[in-house]
This record gives sequence, C-alpha cells and structure tokens, in this order.
Amino acid sequence: MKTQNRIRVCFCLLLSLILYQGIAAAADRSIENFVSQREQWKKLLGVTQTLEGRLSTFSSKSLRFRNCPIPFYFAGPIPKLDSTFKNVEVTGELARENGRIIFRVQSLKKMPTDVEYFVTEETKIDRSKPREWYTLADWAKKRAAFYDDKELTQKALTAYQNGIDLEYRQLLVKQPKLLLKLADRAQEFQLDPQLVNAFKHEALVLEWQELQKQKKPDLGPFITHLLEYFPTAKTPQKQDMPAERKQYLENQTEVFNQADQKKRERLVRWFYSQILLEGILKNLSEGGSNGFEIAARIEKQLPERMDLVKQYQNMQLDFDFNRVGELARQYVLDLSQEYQKRGNPKKAKQTLINWLQQRRKKLDAGDADGRVRLARDLIELTSDQPAATKLLLEAWKLNPKSAETAALLGRLGFMLQKDKWLNPEEVKEFRDDPIRKAIRNGTVIAGMNRSQVKKALGAPTQIGRSISGGAINELWIYGEASNQSLIIQLARKQNADEFKVIRIKNAQRAQSPIQEANPATSVE
Repeated sequence: MKTQNRIRVCFCLLLSLILYQGIAAAADRSIENFVSQREQWKKLLGVTQTLEGRLSTFSSKSLRFRNCPIPFYFAGPIPKLDSTFKNVEVTGELARENGRIIFRVQSLKKMPTDVEYFVTEETKIDRSKPREWYTLADWAKKRAAFYDDKELTQKALTAYQNGIDLEYRQLLVKQPKLLLKLADRAQEFQLDPQLVNAFKHEALVLEWQELQKQKKPDLGPFITHLLEYFPTAKTPQKQDMPAERKQYLENQTEVFNQADQKKRERLVRWFYSQILLEGILKNLSEGGSNGFEIAARIEKQLPERMDLVKQYQNMQLDFDFNRVGELARQYVLDLSQEYQKRGNPKKAKQTLINWLQQRRKKLDAGDADGRVRLARDLIELTSDQPAATKLLLEAWKLNPKSAETAALLGRLGFMLQKDKWLNPEEVKEFRDDPIRKAIRNGTVIAGMNRSQVKKALGAPTQIGRSISGGAINELWIYGEASNQSLIIQLARKQNADEFKVIRIKNAQRAQSPIQEANPATSVE
C-alpha cells in the first residue's frame, strides 16, 4: 500500500514537472521571447532555432510573425499556407542577407491557437495545486500582453482567480499575514480590486478579534493599516444606518464579501467607527459622570452617531440628577436649564425640588439664616410658598430680629400683629374690618370701643357720664365748649365688658342744640 502511494506521488510530481517544462519550453521558443533577445541575434547567426507564434502575413516565399521585425524566408519544403494557419512553429536559423538579418525557415508546422493551447494545457494541470494555475496564467498573461489579446488576458485572469480561490480554501488556519499575502498576490495578478479588499478586510477583522482579547492592546498600528487599506473609512457618512451597521458588526466578513463597492465603503466606516467608539468608551467614568466629555469626543470623531451623543449626555444628566444634593447651586441651576433646553420641563423642575429637599434635610436645628436662604430659593426657583412660609416662621422663632425674614414674610402677604404673624387671609380680614378701616381713615363708627375711638380721633375734650335704663352712657365731646364739633355717645350695658359707640353727632350740622344731661349725668 505504501509503495503504491509513493508511486502515485512520484507520478504526480513527474507530471507537474513535464507540464511546467512544456509551458516553459513554449515560452522559451515563443516569438515574444525571441524578440526580447534582439540584442543577441548577431551572436545566434547560423544557430538552429525553433520558434512559434502568431502569423501576421504570408506568401509562397516568406511569412512574418506578428510583432516581429524580421522576415522569415522559406529555405526548405514548406506546407502550403492558408487562412486556417493562425499559429505556426518554424525551425531554421538566423542569417545575414544584404546587410540585414533574416530567418531562413527549414521546416514549418501548424500549431493550435493560443486559446486552444490554453484550453488543452488547462485539462492537464492538477487543479488542486495553485502553483500550476499560476504557471498557466503567467504564460497566458505574457502571451496576451505581447499580442494585446483581450480574450487570452481574460483566460489568464480566470486562471489566476482559480489559483487564488484554491489557495484561500486550502488555508488550514486563516491568519492575517497569510490573507495579506493573498491580497498582495491578487493585486500583483491584477485581479478584481474587490477580491484584494476582501482579503485585506478579513485580515483586519481577524487582527481586531485578537486585539480585543488583550487587556491593553496597542491600536495605533492596527488603525494605521486599516486607513492604509481603506482610506475612506475616515470619512463620516451623511447619516447613520443602524440596521446595516448592526448586521455588519455581527457578521463582518460575510456581509462585506457580499457587498458592492459603495456599500463596502460604508461598512469599513462602521468598522472604523466601532474601533474609535470602543477606544472612547474606555475613558467613560463609572455611572457616566463624564458623559458630556465622552459625547463631545463622539460628536467630533463620529458625527453620524448623534444617537450616542445624546445617550451619553443623558447619562451624565441622570448621574447628576441622582446626586443633586451634593451639587453647588449654580451647577444645579445649569442642570435644570439643560433639561429645559431638551424639552423636559418636568425633570427641570424636579431637579430643583430634589436639591431643595436635600438642603432642607441638612439644616441644623438652630440655623435661622440657612432657613431664610432656603426659603428665598423655594420662592424664586419653585414658587413653593407654603414650604417657604414654614421655613420663614421657623427662622422668625429662632431670630425675631431678622429684617430679611420679616421682609420675605411681607412679600408673601403676612403681617406682624402683636408678635404674631397673620397669614394673607387673616391680613385680608384684618384690613377689611370696617372698624379698622375707620381708624385708618380717622373716623368713628358705631361699635367702636373706647380704645378704638382714641386711635381714630385721639382723646376727647370732655367726657360726660350718665346712667339710664340699666346702662352707663358716656358722651365724648371733641372741641371747645363754645365750638363743639363732634359728640360721640358710648354705652355699656349690664354684664358687658366695655363701652361701645352707639351714636355719633356732628354738632355743627345738628338741627337743634344738644340736650342737657339729666340729673344723673356727670361731666369730666
């Protein structure tokens, strides 16, 4: 069994060697090779040679090969040429005639066309060996270039492509270096740039996967290679395409290989963007406390990812919102304003409320000034007058001499009366009382007591008293005896605590003089 295997191996090697030598020999005796050695022609005069190539023109006496400057004259028996002769092989020697170099043909043989030769040789190669595909392609490429043959050029490219595909499939382990070698080879063979880019892209993907396994990878060289292979990756897209980006990042190689050139430019941008993004996010602080800094870097380097800009800005806003009690006043105001700009007035107000509540919890029991400052912020920032009132009343109890406390309570509609602060409703009732209005206006009305009359008019000039019907009456006279202007009668009924005004008379307008007091009346 081992002997048979050895025989098979030796046979394959021998067949490959024969094939290679056959193609090499064809190349050596080709007209293109002959023309390339033009400087050696003088040294080869009289040396028998065999040449083959494509016919250009022929006659009964001579022929010319395409792209060969010398004529070939028949010097021996030559078969009759016709239009079916495309490629021929001649044997003869170079000679000098009349000062010029010619080739004397001793024999001529009809040969298959280059395409026919290619097809025949293709059937002989071992299709499992990339090198044999490359050897055949090299011959076809050189031949096609010499004759400017587009059909043969395509045959050469197909052979190169077959060899590259075979070599790719035979890679036991796909490694970046091996893939880049394939890319270089495909580029050397002038294959489709899409194929070259596919190999480079896959090499980058594999390298990136290895870098991600490292704790502190050096991304500099990798990014340099990526931009070297795909310069457009640095150009931002006009807009993000989340679905395409997600699909690509989940299966990079397959999606890239199936994409056209325009889509590939977007895909490598998503690749480059992901690398930059991961680098940026490594600097993200716990909880997102530097979210605005991260967002600024994303906006600068990845302007199409405005979704991430907002995401990390919101992350810092949420972080600050949750620790609002630790923040300085101006920072809190800026935070609230930021929520307003983003169309979230509810969160803007709640930011201020939470901050004020945290300050309330931190107040010392005897901190009157702290209560006043907090009350002022409650009024100005949240219009929470009930909470502000409570704090101000607490501050007043701690420091009744505080002018700022009194001023703020006054702004809220409170009024101090006999060491007691009347609330706005009480103040309204107080100010709407007709007796109080009369006192403010300097007049007297029924129902006033002695003290209220004095507040309105001052002390009377005279006071007269009398008793009638179980009630004590007083006449308060304002003005001199000869010019009395006002007489006010007050009475106190039995069991009553104080005198009340029951009658008011303007003496100057009276139609009759005041009656004299009865015997029970006394005058002070």
